[in-house]
Amino acid sequence: MRTKSLVMAACAVLGAAAAQAQSPAASACPPYSFLSGNLASNPSFEFPSPPGTPVCWNAGDPAPPLSAAKGWYMHSSNDSATVCSIQQPTTVPGPGGSRMLLVRAGSNEGGVYQNVGLDPTKSYMFSVWVYVHSGHVAIQSNALTGGPVAWTTKIGEWEQLRVCTNSLFSTNSLVVYNQDPSGGSFLVDRAELREIPTLE
Repeated sequence: MRTKSLVMAACAVLGAAAAQAQSPAASACPPYSFLSGNLASNPSFEFPSPPGTPVCWNAGDPAPPLSAAKGWYMHSSNDSATVCSIQQPTTVPGPGGSRMLLVRAGSNEGGVYQNVGLDPTKSYMFSVWVYVHSGHVAIQSNALTGGPVAWTTKIGEWEQLRVCTNSLFSTNSLVVYNQDPSGGSFLVDRAELREIPTLE
């Protein structure tokens, strides 16, 4: 209960960045300044993973493969529902490069993730822009249950999601996934991972 109340108490509006996103999900962080550049790998999904074509993961396949974007792996549901990804020309607002990633999930938890090796004593902000065609998308930066999570609130519109960690939860994996049991389809671009001051 103490953990939940501290995370909830850390929620605050972030001024211009939150206003640009126009999303309550983008304000799930305390006020901060960046202490690093972008630490995410392939943050704009520009670089393909070989062979740069659609990639799907089906039930019974071996360990999760790379998605269609280099540095990002695919995640599936507990019953290994099919999840697919493909690069497309981007439509994201702002400096998103030239490509984005389309993800189609056959069930809940279908999406993409990237493991990160960071100092667990430091705090980090993870944000990403998401466009939901169908389903309900969430992001988190701790692979274990209990860390902060941000949810989409819109369909058919770009939305920025943001989560921050402090000493209660380390940042160890950048996860973007559908949580609708009926499946979903969404676009993702402009991932950011930056160190921020620790505010308890």
